[in-house]
Amino acid sequence: MVGRAFFVIRVAKVECVQAAIFESTPQPVETTLNEIPLFLKALQLFALVAYFAGTFHLVRLYVAHRDAMSKWEPDRTILITRFSELEKSALFYLVWPALIAFIALGAWMLVQRPDLLRRPFIHVLLGYIAVLLLYHGSVHRLHHRLKRGEVKWSGVQLRVWSHVATLFLFVLIVLMIFRERTTWVWGAMGLLAIGGVTMLVIMNMRTKPPSGTDA
Repeated sequence: MVGRAFFVIRVAKVECVQAAIFESTPQPVETTLNEIPLFLKALQLFALVAYFAGTFHLVRLYVAHRDAMSKWEPDRTILITRFSELEKSALFYLVWPALIAFIALGAWMLVQRPDLLRRPFIHVLLGYIAVLLLYHGSVHRLHHRLKRGEVKWSGVQLRVWSHVATLFLFVLIVLMIFRERTTWVWGAMGLLAIGGVTMLVIMNMRTKPPSGTDA
């Protein structure tokens, strides 16, 4: 009985020492996106909405531009000139400024809260932005190719390409809502990968070059 009592006392002392050490050790404070100033979130959300709205509008202009290339003269020249002006305005006065503002505000958030970089979700989000920049680069390149009359994609291909932006928006919404759930995050990235494969398929499809004599 005495030995058992000593054993119980020793175990109690060990547990007290462990509890004291745990309490004295500084515990990591989990950083959440809710700690970021609201005005930064609002500005970045506004820039994001402006970017996707401009991108949707821009790619639809590409579709109309491509369809105009098969019109008869003088309608062909008039429509192409008008669409080129609209595309330039949308690209350089809406899409590019919104994208720059979105990235700049995001970088500012990371500068203010560098501990966010320790979260796996932020790494996934940065990868998403990198792929989005590749898509944006292709949209920018299409503008110059259409302007020179060198685009070989059909109107159907450009319509499919416009829906890729919708896929990007859907994936971003899933990432933001389920950012703490690994299964949903990887599922969203899988959808993005499918979108990337779709892009490659569209880019490698052979189409008939546009001509002014097509109906």
